[in-house]
Amino acid sequence: MKKLCFALLCSVLMLSTGCGFKLKGQYYLPESLKTLHLSSEKKFSPLAKQVKLRLSQNQINLVSSSSKDIAELRILPEQFQRKTLSLFPNGQVAEYELIYQVQFLVIKANEEPQTFEFELSREFQDDPNNSLAKERERQLILQELRVVASDRILAQLMMIQ
Repeated sequence: MKKLCFALLCSVLMLSTGCGFKLKGQYYLPESLKTLHLSSEKKFSPLAKQVKLRLSQNQINLVSSSSKDIAELRILPEQFQRKTLSLFPNGQVAEYELIYQVQFLVIKANEEPQTFEFELSREFQDDPNNSLAKERERQLILQELRVVASDRILAQLMMIQ
């Protein structure tokens, strides 16, 4: 009975890995990107910090200085925009759409730099009577957008040849 269960477990594992199944949050970058130099144009970029965390969680070797032999991931300054979606009867803004724009470059030896960009958005309801709580909520939404953006950056890095 134990041998049958073991054989069944082994066959399920082989089938799941053979079909391309990957655990959520696991990124398998190409060999040319297994060692990276991460840089950003802003000295203390929160997005670059989040990307660095994701890269280290996925066993990517990060080097501190750039070299012609090592690929570079350069995070360009992030941009936020707010669009008004609705107003209160008194004319104050009731609801915003927060738009988060991300750009980054991948620079590999003897190749042209590749530029990538995308944008994420979230709706945010404003309440002038609870401005402190709404500011904290906005900061949490921006933090969540950075986490989503870092995952998206790694997913795009997986597609680079």
